[in-house]
Amino acid sequence: MKKIYYIKCLLLVALTGVVSCGPSPKKVVAQTWLNTNNITTYYSPKFFNELMEKKAKNNITVYKDGAVTKGTAVAYVQQYVIATIDENLKKVEGLSAKGDNKELIEASLEVFRYSKSVFENEYLEIAAMIDEEKPSEEIQVAIDNLFAKHDGEMQIRFERLDSYAIPYAEKHNVPIIK
Repeated sequence: MKKIYYIKCLLLVALTGVVSCGPSPKKVVAQTWLNTNNITTYYSPKFFNELMEKKAKNNITVYKDGAVTKGTAVAYVQQYVIATIDENLKKVEGLSAKGDNKELIEASLEVFRYSKSVFENEYLEIAAMIDEEKPSEEIQVAIDNLFAKHDGEMQIRFERLDSYAIPYAEKHNVPIIK
């Protein structure tokens, strides 16, 4: 009888440990909110200006077969932008949404999924235009159209994310800079 009691106690302790082993609030904030800095870094007309400069100087580099090599604007966007967003999206998808982090994770997923769509579509189209050496005026019109079309939606998603991330971080004493 004592042995059964002992086994039950061990199982209870083990189950308690498993249940409470969710991601730390610091990890949740880092992956859901701080990693969106990658999006804001790339989601900018400045990104395309720099990419066009690299193309003009024949200085677009990518990794291929473990080595740095000359690449295209399309390959650059795929490797440095889309791959980074995919990696960060997978991290957020891997978080367990429990209790007070659920809305934060959902808001972060919206930001990552929406931006991924923009990067996989319009960004690749503009990168192809750069590779094809279309006139800079034509490329600039495409860039202007992209940001006119998506800025409002991006802003809404980022504001929603902030509305969950900041209180969550404050509640869990995770230091952030607003």
